Amino acid sequence: MSIELDFVKQLTTTKAVKEGAELIDKKHIKETYNSLVDSPFLFGKSRAEFEKLEDKIKLKFSYLSLIKILEDYSEDYEVDKADLRDKANQILESAKSYKEVLREKNKSKCIYINPYQNLLLGNSATKVDIIRGYERQLSVISKMLDLELTKKDIDPRELIESYSTFLLQMQSFQILLNPIEKRQVDEEILINFNPNQENLYTRTGIEDLSYIPEKNGNIYKMANRFNDVILFQKIGTLGYGNFGQKFGNFSFKDNSTLQHYRIKKEYYSMTPNENEVPEKEYDIFTYLNISQLTSDPEFTALHADILFSDYNMQEAELHNGGYIGEIVQNDKGKYDVYHYEEKLCACKEYERRTKYM
Repeated sequence: MSIELDFVKQLTTTKAVKEGAELIDKKHIKETYNSLVDSPFLFGKSRAEFEKLEDKIKLKFSYLSLIKILEDYSEDYEVDKADLRDKANQILESAKSYKEVLREKNKSKCIYINPYQNLLLGNSATKVDIIRGYERQLSVISKMLDLELTKKDIDPRELIESYSTFLLQMQSFQILLNPIEKRQVDEEILINFNPNQENLYTRTGIEDLSYIPEKNGNIYKMANRFNDVILFQKIGTLGYGNFGQKFGNFSFKDNSTLQHYRIKKEYYSMTPNENEVPEKEYDIFTYLNISQLTSDPEFTALHADILFSDYNMQEAELHNGGYIGEIVQNDKGKYDVYHYEEKLCACKEYERRTKYM
């Protein structure tokens, strides 16, 4: 990324020693800016274009902030360096705060920012697309700051909004270049429902909870769109009576049992080294139609990409007693994720009762 320079400090550094060392004037800041903006070290051919654009924006913002602070002073009126730097850094902090406002405005389905949206990119953008898209946005911001440089009166709101947009886009770019963070965002974008269904839970109506463990069950394997391997094995069956209905000696029925699975994910998308593949396990409840799951590619993909996504399973373990919902076919023949209320309640009750055992 860009070279980490404090441009406010760079612009307010002088060669003076002893007397006058702590003072600076507007004329010196302008001269220093003109030398830095043409620096071959900072903006030569050896650096990536987006890195140079990032630093030019930082430099221009720092310079404009200083000039705005000194707008009522003459060119050779000297001010205290430390005080000037503090005021310039206060403008920077204002821009960082406003970035969070922009982030909230740009939220989409993700619980975090949607970096594709922030960079005006499609969700399927490649690494080359991401870099080019980022450079386009940086060029626009740089030109906006150039416009401020031509004004007699610098608009502080325009200055802060432009730099806040830059900070948000830089954050988005860094996320999309990180394979782990990008994968998390890509996974969340796929989900068109809220995995947290805790609001369905009620402690009344669930009777006759029972659990039968299962050993040495078949291990099934699938891969998601990120080429991660998903292994799943049934480890038990949770039985329950439906909403206040008494069944005496409980007998298992399809609509009153849930399958308990251990899911193991091997994250090949997160490492180039197949000998060091990160892994994670989840304990979840659902109903799986194994016959269809092993014969219907669309049905399999929905489970691999959505139902068994990290986001869905993490939220299920946190809020739903491990119940991840089920893939069901609606009246129009399309597949949806559905959370059955009684099943979620059964899982939550089972979690509550076994928590202190």
